[in-house]
Amino acid sequence: MNLEELLREINRTSLALRFRRQLELKPYIAAYFRELPTEFTLGDAKGYGDFENKQLLNGQEYVFFVLAVLEISDNMLYAASPYSDPVVFADIDPQPIIDEEEGLIWVVGPVLAVIFIICIVIAILLYKSSQPDRKRAESEARKGSLPSGKEMPSHHPTDPVELRRLNFQTPGSATSVYPSNLHLSRMASHPPIPVMELADHIERLKANDNLKFSQEYESIDPGQQFTWEHSNLEVNKPKNRYANVIAYDHSRVLLSAIDGIPGSDYINSNYIDGYRKQNAYIATQGALPETFGDFWRMIWEQRSANIVMMTKLEERSRVKCDQYWPNRGTETYGLIQVTLLDTVELATYCVRTFALYKNGSSEKREVRQFQFTAWPDHGVPEHPTPFLAFLRRVKSCNPPDAGPMVVHCSAGVGRTGCFIVIDAMLERIKHEKTVDIYGHVTLMRAQRNYMVQTEDQYVFIHDALQEAVTCGTTEVPARNLFAYIQKLTQIESGDNVTGMELEFKRLANTKAHTSRFISANLPCNKFKNRLVNIMPYESTRVCLQPIRGVEGSDYINASFIDGYRQQKAYIATQGPLAETTEDFWRMLWEHNSTIVVMLTKLREMGREKCHQYWPAERSARYQYFVVDPMAEYNMPQYILREFKVTDARDGQSRTVRQFQFTDWPEQGVPKSGEGFIDFIGQVHKTKEQFGQDGPISVHCSAGVGRTGVFITLSIVLERMRYEGVVDIFQTVKMLRTQRPAMVQTEDQYQFCYRAGLEYLGSFDHYAT
Repeated sequence: MNLEELLREINRTSLALRFRRQLELKPYIAAYFRELPTEFTLGDAKGYGDFENKQLLNGQEYVFFVLAVLEISDNMLYAASPYSDPVVFADIDPQPIIDEEEGLIWVVGPVLAVIFIICIVIAILLYKSSQPDRKRAESEARKGSLPSGKEMPSHHPTDPVELRRLNFQTPGSATSVYPSNLHLSRMASHPPIPVMELADHIERLKANDNLKFSQEYESIDPGQQFTWEHSNLEVNKPKNRYANVIAYDHSRVLLSAIDGIPGSDYINSNYIDGYRKQNAYIATQGALPETFGDFWRMIWEQRSANIVMMTKLEERSRVKCDQYWPNRGTETYGLIQVTLLDTVELATYCVRTFALYKNGSSEKREVRQFQFTAWPDHGVPEHPTPFLAFLRRVKSCNPPDAGPMVVHCSAGVGRTGCFIVIDAMLERIKHEKTVDIYGHVTLMRAQRNYMVQTEDQYVFIHDALQEAVTCGTTEVPARNLFAYIQKLTQIESGDNVTGMELEFKRLANTKAHTSRFISANLPCNKFKNRLVNIMPYESTRVCLQPIRGVEGSDYINASFIDGYRQQKAYIATQGPLAETTEDFWRMLWEHNSTIVVMLTKLREMGREKCHQYWPAERSARYQYFVVDPMAEYNMPQYILREFKVTDARDGQSRTVRQFQFTDWPEQGVPKSGEGFIDFIGQVHKTKEQFGQDGPISVHCSAGVGRTGVFITLSIVLERMRYEGVVDIFQTVKMLRTQRPAMVQTEDQYQFCYRAGLEYLGSFDHYAT
């Protein structure tokens, strides 16, 4: 395709998009010249080479640049000038920009200089090899032609993705002769999606077993036409964790060179643009022992405040990242001294705080590392809820004046790419009410290879953004909880329902697919479920050790639930049936659960809610286990029973304590949350005092309603103490990803809010 056709294609695409975006001001091409004029008037409403030099709008801010196109034999080379400072048009008559003063000279000069450099580079390449690799030569040239990230003023309001949609600086496919037009048409055929249409859009992509998702993901420009000379230097090769994951030259992070040490400016890291912000992130690999010093030097030189780690140190018995921080105390890595100040381990992520000192400097800096520990070894998380909670925490701790956020996994491309795209799109949603996942992944791949590595990850990005859009922001500072509850209890305009009702209904939006229940639906297990519609998900169910020759002997209607600080901190289960009592004791023993919370009476409203699964006066045997009642304490709101449980096979024994809450009314919820809060505190205090490492087993009748309230409040109250924030909605949502219908009724949901508020009332410092 020749240049005229290419430019006409751009114009046709612009016209096609213009109808859809009439009201939005987007970048556009004002004119095309074979020879640069000495004087050019912006906004004279004339046509230049198939392009319209649109009239400028009074009071509108504009930024402009010049794009030069150079044809050398079969190659098409592009060079873009720096962007101008923003100019506000404030005159009815367009004013000419004069060459002799501050006009075109500042953009023409750099363009000509870049073209001159391109010619020299090509000449050197031709000289160095009698049969040069044409693809390599093109990528060298393009490397030289890309404008430096630092040339664009940081206050410039235009989004880098939108500029890429205009600039077509990235070819679309290595197979085409000159494929920029293909790249452009791909970008044009995947415009930003309005937030209101995102759910329908995702549904279309997921139809026919994700067919359109596959096609869309495969069509994204792989972005592998840039050079990586520095990654390829012998002195730098040992610094790359994976031979094929390199750092492009044009976007790599340059360390300050150390005299006498070749390659000391190299680290396998690239700048990645965010929403309306160039170099918002640094994507890097998991550090190697030989790069620890370089990693911390990068953190120091870039003035980064947050490190996001998206991998465990080891996964599937393979080292994914070497531990680049001290376990305790202080370690020195190259020129940087790193002191571990604090570690907070939570169920799905860990926060470490470090103090940094540089040799020869008295300045002390604080850096936080956020390690997400819930990404599975294979594939992607089943639900985006924990990841979104993690991302919110990271964002809340990143100072506005900090340098780029440093993000890494193992290679620094897959999970790293997911984090960056989701974060950038959430920022975009705040301002534009659209998402441009396709555009942003394309942009990232022109800055680091393989970004967003799998189709699964691409789908996960969509799911995470859809959940974020649907659920909105429900996290509130503890001091604002009273005002937030007041707002929720008011009738929403036009809906004739309260905000509380709407929030609870939003929880029910995601229905579990039947494929998520496998063992629970087997004929040999169905009779073990107290209610046919309350069953454990296969992915979170508590598995028993199978008994040889007994089909379904590994099944019990019970689910593992994460706590605030610990994964699988609780087992949520139904009240045992007569037929499942032996399985219940087997579960307690096999999973070392020594505390049982019972939130129902044996009979309520004239119906059995739970079989009496414990002996009242003398010892009883349940399959392999002998249970001896040791003591019973009747408290104002609960009964505490202690049992000695012995495994008859080997004589081992342990104490199991059962807390039965007796103040929950047969209908509805308790009038006050105070007693229930005290009960929760007593259970957890006993666990700390006597409990083994195993989970707390919680049951009511079906194991979802009151059980859900107990676990929700346990998490919410602990988070309130440590973070000073409350998010009932997201906590319940997280529980429902692990067991269906947790916190079953709106009454129970409202009770969680009320109890949280009563808990706050017991702290003077929240009373303001």
